[in-house]
Amino acid sequence: MKPRNRREERMLTVLERETPRYQTRERRRRLVVAAGGCLGLMWAAAVVCWFLAPSTAAMVTTFVLWGVALALGTQLWGMIHIVTRGTASLPVHLLDERQIRERLSAHPIAHRLTLLLLLVVFFVVGLALRGDKPEVPSAAATVLLFALMATVWSLPMLVTAWRMSDPPPEEEDEAEVA
Repeated sequence: MKPRNRREERMLTVLERETPRYQTRERRRRLVVAAGGCLGLMWAAAVVCWFLAPSTAAMVTTFVLWGVALALGTQLWGMIHIVTRGTASLPVHLLDERQIRERLSAHPIAHRLTLLLLLVVFFVVGLALRGDKPEVPSAAATVLLFALMATVWSLPMLVTAWRMSDPPPEEEDEAEVA
């Protein structure tokens, strides 16, 4: 588990920060739910654009929703990255065996969720376009695309954080119990 360059050294330094507050499964899941809420704001912006664009209300609402989602999501993403110890994003040579197993089990689940999401979006958009004048505002298509890309990009990390087990107890704790 030796870094090969300065970028990897910096990544490991950040991940070595202790975050005992979020080391339990319940607290990590709260972070995942909050990050999912930020993704939900992005999707809500796409719906707002679909129904209100082109208008000033659609533009303002979209910018506000995306601003809140990005401001909160950036903080949450950093926290999730630290509490998962980079399991979903570090190069494989920097991971231990447990992290590799967690990554290998989380990625297929994230891909299945992505496929499900794509199917749902496909059918919802298909139903929305069944009217007499099927029109899609270009702003709605753009915001929908960016919401989809953000979701696909973040799902592996969110699934990893959701499924991650609690760390094993420290040796000192075991010695005190005995």
